[in-house]
Amino acid sequence: MHQWESAWERVISGIPRGSVIGPILFLIYINDLDLGVDNERLKSADDTKLYGVVTNRDEALSMQKDLNVLTQWTSL
Repeated sequence: MHQWESAWERVISGIPRGSVIGPILFLIYINDLDLGVDNERLKSADDTKLYGVVTNRDEALSMQKDLNVLTQWTSL
């Protein structure tokens, strides 16, 4: 084995990196992440960003509502 090679390890759970089904299962898992979110969002790989212009109280409340929706999703 070369110094840049990793040793084989027995995997007893999860999905190994580099699998074809791993990304598909991840997309299914996060598919409903932004249901009920009104502000703009960007999804990239395993990152989601919520953004918007907040210039008044209503916009701030809208952003907070979206943050609450996303927080609730993480606790399901």
